[in-house]
Amino acid sequence: MRSPALLLLCCLVAALPVLAADGIRTERVHFKAGSTGATVTGRLHGDQDVDYLLGAKAGQHMSVQLHSDNPQNYFNILPPGSEEALFVGSTSGGRFDGTLPDTGDYRIRVYLMRAAARRGEQANYSLKVQIGGGRPQSAAPKPDFADGLAGGPDFWEVSGVAAGDQLNLRREPSSKAGVIVAMRNGTVLRNHGCEMHGGQRWCQVSMRDDPQRRGWVSGHYLRESSQ
Repeated sequence: MRSPALLLLCCLVAALPVLAADGIRTERVHFKAGSTGATVTGRLHGDQDVDYLLGAKAGQHMSVQLHSDNPQNYFNILPPGSEEALFVGSTSGGRFDGTLPDTGDYRIRVYLMRAAARRGEQANYSLKVQIGGGRPQSAAPKPDFADGLAGGPDFWEVSGVAAGDQLNLRREPSSKAGVIVAMRNGTVLRNHGCEMHGGQRWCQVSMRDDPQRRGWVSGHYLRESSQ
């Protein structure tokens, strides 16, 4: 007959492979009756990723927006039955608006960037999700921020870049394009308009004090300048 201590040890050993194989917590998002959206809140610590699961149909429009107190906190969107993300927040920003390609369960994976996770950083966040047959009116881009493609102020200000990091002004609207200059938070730039490229909003700008330095930056790191 096995002792209680041995039985407890066997149970712990049996549980370890499950935790090691899948350290991602999964939660299903439920919409209230008559509602097309929901907001969930949570907290991450280190590499504790969370998958928010919700069902949708091909052709529906989905809007997802993340607000967090940690700039290294992002989300990806994984389509049904696939680990290949159709949206990657670390390169495309904290907002997704798009038409869904397939019917099934989509996963919105909330995570900290690897370096932040290794440092044991934390993030308190809220995730707003909407799904409908067409683009909801409330999701229309605001003209005063670089999350839209039309309008906007005369000048942007670099904002939201991680401490010790800089935003690259690139020759083309691509993260692989050559770098013209690197800029810190607070740098003021003249606005020449934004466009969608590769599922990401890129804005054409020039240096306020050096107009010849003109290129493209990710709209995720731009806010209206007060100057």
